[in-house]
Amino acid sequence: MATPAPRATSTQVKTTRSDHGRREPLRPVGRRHLTIADVCDELAVARSTFYDWRAKGTAPRCIKLPNGELRVRRTDLDAWIESRTESAA
Repeated sequence: MATPAPRATSTQVKTTRSDHGRREPLRPVGRRHLTIADVCDELAVARSTFYDWRAKGTAPRCIKLPNGELRVRRTDLDAWIESRTESAA
């Protein structure tokens, strides 16, 4: 009897090639809450930069979980990015 092929699970992460040839994980579509690492990856900034923005009050709104970790709602990040978009002069 043949062994069935393994089924993909939601915990598996696929990878793709970036413009620079590195393999980067694909984020699940429709994630409502992002980790700080997710936000920093998306914005291409260092974690320390994000925390500097947070200290200055210019970072996107964060949710502090009971364990002390932070999350950013996808909608808050999108609104934050949109609010910083400059029109062409």
